[in-house]
Amino acid sequence: MYIRKRVPGKDDPLLADLVVNNFQVRREVIELILKMANEVMVICESNNQIVGFVCYRFRIGNMIFVDYVVLDTKHQGKGIASSFLPVFEKHLLEQGIHTVFGTVDEDNTDALNVFKHWGFKVQGQIGSSIVIQKNIETSNTDSLPSERSSYVRKLNTPPSLRP
Repeated sequence: MYIRKRVPGKDDPLLADLVVNNFQVRREVIELILKMANEVMVICESNNQIVGFVCYRFRIGNMIFVDYVVLDTKHQGKGIASSFLPVFEKHLLEQGIHTVFGTVDEDNTDALNVFKHWGFKVQGQIGSSIVIQKNIETSNTDSLPSERSSYVRKLNTPPSLRP
């Protein structure tokens, strides 16, 4: 497994499929969010197959609001997201980002529990969305598995993708 930055023309149809197939979201909505994204980091298998992504649109100072953390259901429960988290947090710190906000639907208790396990705290609720937040500091990433010990690695340039 590895992570890389998204290649908009090639990746977006596959990313939209992941969201549509895993959530009750209209394709037009995810396409618009991807188009407006500040950054999208893609999770790939060693054969370059996309299995997930994290996307954020809004950055204010050292804070971001994450729109989506998606992992294909066939790959959930294998520790992929937990291995990806320290790499993503290190990437954010390198960009001067220290606070991550997001929302989880109140009916998605499994996801909420995973985010709590990862150190996110509930800040409140807006409608059916539970607002979560995590402060990322160097000490937080020091206690997480290093990029070397994780089977997820970060590439600076994306590999060529198969059609």
